[in-house]
Amino acid sequence: MRELPLCEICGLEVMKVFVCSRCGARFCEECGDVKRRICYDCLNWEEEEDEEYEEEDWEEPDSP
Repeated sequence: MRELPLCEICGLEVMKVFVCSRCGARFCEECGDVKRRICYDCLNWEEEEDEEYEEEDWEEPDSP
């Protein structure tokens, strides 16, 4: 009997896994964006980078 593939994000055996285009992790459809082929770990890094960029835009310059 063939074993099911294992999702590296949630640790569950699933019918199908996808490979993250950024880090190479094997993830199930619940643990990433299947269309973009990005796992949720990498998506979280992407969101944090966007938030840091937005915070920098809102900083006011120091007064002389």
